[in-house]
Amino acid sequence: MLIPAMVIAFAITTSLIVALRPVARAIGLVDRPGGRKRHEGEVPIIGGVGMYAGLFAAMVLLQASVPSIATLFAACSILVIVGVVDDRYHVPTFVRFAAQIAVVLIMVYGAGLPLASIGDPFGTGEIVMGRFTLIFTVLVTLSMINAYNMIDGLDGLAGSLALITLGCVAIVGGGAAATEIALVAAAAIIGFLVFNLPAKANSQFKTFMGDAGSTVLGLLVVWTTLTAINGSGQAISPVHCLWFASVPIYDLFTCFVRRALRGRSPLQPARDHFHHTLRRGSLSNWQVLITLGGLQLLYAVIGLTAHFANVPDVTMFTLWALVGCTQWWIIKRTAMRSRVAVFRSRSS
Repeated sequence: MLIPAMVIAFAITTSLIVALRPVARAIGLVDRPGGRKRHEGEVPIIGGVGMYAGLFAAMVLLQASVPSIATLFAACSILVIVGVVDDRYHVPTFVRFAAQIAVVLIMVYGAGLPLASIGDPFGTGEIVMGRFTLIFTVLVTLSMINAYNMIDGLDGLAGSLALITLGCVAIVGGGAAATEIALVAAAAIIGFLVFNLPAKANSQFKTFMGDAGSTVLGLLVVWTTLTAINGSGQAISPVHCLWFASVPIYDLFTCFVRRALRGRSPLQPARDHFHHTLRRGSLSNWQVLITLGGLQLLYAVIGLTAHFANVPDVTMFTLWALVGCTQWWIIKRTAMRSRVAVFRSRSS
């Protein structure tokens, strides 16, 4: 039933995005250019709703192998509702965080998916969270939800990065639930990307996912990963999973650190994300997407290779942290080289 479910997820997502376009314009659920937003024209923000509908229409076929479908539906519903309202009217930050915390409680107590151990990242033995399990799970989940939300600033970027991560989870497995949720979600994302990739062919049907989509992507990444981690015999170490979502995590922490050093609130929106830096370096939307997507694919391959080769957690965490510390330099260097190349080509 997996292949039919994936087809349904793709078909429902694409169909609903087309059907909701006039509705979005009628109720003002559109993104208008201005300020930090550089796109052209009003763009409907219905991609998140389309993916949400496609995902759960397909999951109906997989109820037998995905026992946590009801709790996943409840958690995603909260994020979609709050996201749509935020996309249209903007809601206070504390409301968004309250909704996200509620979602974590559903995931932990409803689906039984806590992050109780982080493996052996320091070579001192397995680190078990114990009484701090819930707090740690909340912090990790909120970080991932907002990492995908914050990196959703370029056509095709958040969806493509989530697609790579979910593909890794599907490869690792850990049970039918993790694999099937990841693959069905991937099919829904592909349906959305048809309307979101930076291509002339879809310019008349351009669609954004909005907060309703980006926050759900972050949750799906955490949910499927924890399903694999908590699967029979622990399918994969949490340390290796860090590599599957490296780019959003690096982007989140780089922005937080740079804003804090400047005396600004880490939660205040700004044009200091990786994709902003690359765009200022004269890279096109496609070039930025290929650059960041290529980096994420490389990191994902490293994580998968380490997993199947049984590379120790301490080695992979040390390497992951070192790469993270150089990520901003890599992005800035890439932007500078592009800017110089463009300047030379125009001067010649």
